[in-house]
Order: sequence, then C-alpha cells, then structure tokens
Amino acid sequence: MSNIIQLLERMGQDSELQSNDFKNIITESELNHDLKTALLNKDKSSLEELLRVDPEIVCAMIPAEDEEPPHKEEPGTNEEPKNTDS
Repeated sequence: MSNIIQLLERMGQDSELQSNDFKNIITESELNHDLKTALLNKDKSSLEELLRVDPEIVCAMIPAEDEEPPHKEEPGTNEEPKNTDS
C-alpha cells in the first residue's frame, strides 16, 4: 500500500504528473492490476475499496456537563455524638 501512497503523493506534488504523464506513470508503476485500473479509470469508489478507505467521516460535538463543586462538609456534622450519660 505504501507504493500507491508514494505515487499519489508524487502526483500531488508535480502538476505535470497530474495531466501529461498520468497514464504512463500509472502503467509503469509497480502497483497491482486492480489499482492501476481504478486509477486509470479514475474510479473513486473502487480505489477507496481497494485501499480500505472509509470516505465517511463523522464528527460530533457534545457539550461538557457542568461539574458540581465538591461537597463541603459543614462544621460539626462529622463529629461523633457526645455521651451525656454522666
């Protein structure tokens, strides 16, 4: 798969490869037959399938919930009951 990525990167960087030599570059590449066919036919869906690319990207934003402040203990609530049996 790195061959196809390198080829696509090279084509993206060199505008001459995008038009003039496109067919020759694809034909002479070391890509498998299916990839070459998809590229030459400019078949986007086949190329996505062959490269196992998921074209659907979904993004969701969920607002954060407000954090409750830590519960402060009131003075005297944690004290043990005093023994008044004297």
